[in-house]
Amino acid sequence: MEQFDVLVVGGGPAGSTVAAQCAARGLCVGLVEHKRFPRHKVCGDVINPHCWPVFERLGVAGLVRALPHQELSGATFTTQQGATLTIDHSGLWAVRRSLLDAVLLDHAKSCGVTVYEGEVAHDARPGWRVSTTHHEFTAPVLVGADGRHSLIAKQAGLACHHNSARGGAIALQAHFHAPAGTDDRVQLHLFPGGYCGIVRVDATQLNLCLVTDRAGAAHHGDCGQLFAQTAGRNPQFRALGLLPEPLGPLQSAHPLRTPPNRPCGDGAFLVGDALRAVEPFTGQGIFFALRTGELAAQAICEGTEFSTAVRRLYLQRGMTNELLRRLMYHESSAGVVVAVLRRFPALQHWLAGTVLSSGRPARSGRRAPRAPCGPAPID
Repeated sequence: MEQFDVLVVGGGPAGSTVAAQCAARGLCVGLVEHKRFPRHKVCGDVINPHCWPVFERLGVAGLVRALPHQELSGATFTTQQGATLTIDHSGLWAVRRSLLDAVLLDHAKSCGVTVYEGEVAHDARPGWRVSTTHHEFTAPVLVGADGRHSLIAKQAGLACHHNSARGGAIALQAHFHAPAGTDDRVQLHLFPGGYCGIVRVDATQLNLCLVTDRAGAAHHGDCGQLFAQTAGRNPQFRALGLLPEPLGPLQSAHPLRTPPNRPCGDGAFLVGDALRAVEPFTGQGIFFALRTGELAAQAICEGTEFSTAVRRLYLQRGMTNELLRRLMYHESSAGVVVAVLRRFPALQHWLAGTVLSSGRPARSGRRAPRAPCGPAPID
């Protein structure tokens, strides 16, 4: 039986962050990850500017900047009817998730976290006792960072019952050769029932993430037909001349968004997508993972109130994401939004500032290790 002060299940940005910050404060931390890094992750590969203050506090900003990347100058939105909106903004980066996540996990190791890769968690019992492929672990504090289908959320009694897995959008993602004309912006091409996000990740390749309903996703076995029935209905996307031949197999993710689970209870905490999966329309998924990991570490080590903090976080940063998502899924409303934003540049600046401006620094300090959790769930 391996014993720790804190056991984290999941080695993505949320799990690596909470593990590193708890270990840096002197706790004995174990982290269980079911895959071996580096590994592919379905993602748009865009780092929102909100992430940089967290990277600085973690002490990994220099390591992230040293990764192969593409600096971005803003975003372009297009509609099926031919309308285009371009918003300028600095601070956006494109980095492969396989590279970024490996840096964060390696940093956790350097902070003293004991990492077990290739270990699938099978069971979690109050105590906390966690069984994996080859080990048994025990810890008074358990952190679920194991994604939208979180085992820890279910077995810790924190999962809210919902039927989101039965419907909703499906993401299909792969890397492609970048056409010569691909610019340095995030491109979001809207079409009935979804959108296609494109971003150059280096000099030769781009990330393409297609978000569509089940009717569109039914063509996933034939990439050419998939494009024709979804993003190919947008003339600006067709003009890119993107060959429907990915450099690797299309990967999928579903559901893209879930109602919030309870943040914590009885010494268990949820972070990242295990807490709440937010559709990545505005590229804030990595930020939510990093920030919820920070907030959990503060609650464990400093005695801060976790439920209220994460509820405030999603209210501050999630509402704009949700509003835009709802508007942009429908051609008629998307056209109106694009037209209004083009006519009123001040609204463009407000939108860019709301979604992309850097967040506030986190609290700091040292207190005796605790694992408090307030009673209020996320609304």
